[in-house]
Amino acid sequence: MLKQPLARRINLHAWSAQSVGKTRGHMEDAAFSLSMDLNLPERSTTLGIYMVADGMGGHDNGEVASKIAIQTSVDALNQTLIGPLRQGNPLPSHQEVITMVESAFTRAQEQVLQNVSGGGTTLTLALLLEKHLYFGHIGDSRLYIRSSHADFQPLTQDHSLVRRLVDLGQVSEAEALNHPQRNVLFRALGQTDGFKVDLGHLDVVEPTQLLLCSDGLWGLVAEAEILKLINNEHSGGNIAERLCELANDAGGTDNISVIFVEIR
Repeated sequence: MLKQPLARRINLHAWSAQSVGKTRGHMEDAAFSLSMDLNLPERSTTLGIYMVADGMGGHDNGEVASKIAIQTSVDALNQTLIGPLRQGNPLPSHQEVITMVESAFTRAQEQVLQNVSGGGTTLTLALLLEKHLYFGHIGDSRLYIRSSHADFQPLTQDHSLVRRLVDLGQVSEAEALNHPQRNVLFRALGQTDGFKVDLGHLDVVEPTQLLLCSDGLWGLVAEAEILKLINNEHSGGNIAERLCELANDAGGTDNISVIFVEIR
């Protein structure tokens, strides 16, 4: 009797790069990248977790807040998702994974509030489990997606005052780039009012690229220039490093964090 062919699994390839920039004396960004295959007798599972956090509140506060946000989120997902999968537990449902992501953000919020008085951080997270992409977001770091059926576009919405003014039609996209309040966030980890995480899920049905980055990249380099570089580079590793170089060439006025993921 012929065996049924196995369903095609996705392959994950991720590259990351960071730069302190040209005008900052320290790094307040933090990033995390994990791609893994869990091969067990019960099942083989592909998993990827990618995060970027951009700290706020000065040298100590910003640096500590972003570090705590990443570490707490990783610990939470290790406890609720990675650990059980390694033990051979069944794959969680879509709603269960979304709840895990939301819980990771909630725990990160609690830890930042307890340990970083006056500090805060953005946090953008992409989680790939088999052919499903889950994401959580707060602040103004970004997650972009691109495939043959989806133009290069952000999956996340900036939680900034200027973004809200643009949405209300009170300032233009061009005016927003140099607006004096462009760095003011109305939602971030560490803020006591209005804490709410944006959550999402979509299926990955074809080769897809993801880009996570802090505003040290997208705030200085236009999306058209980012896409042009991605199109011209053939190595994912070069793309992450070259995007940092591109932001530095544009002035490097902020810390820069980049994670580039190819899903094949």
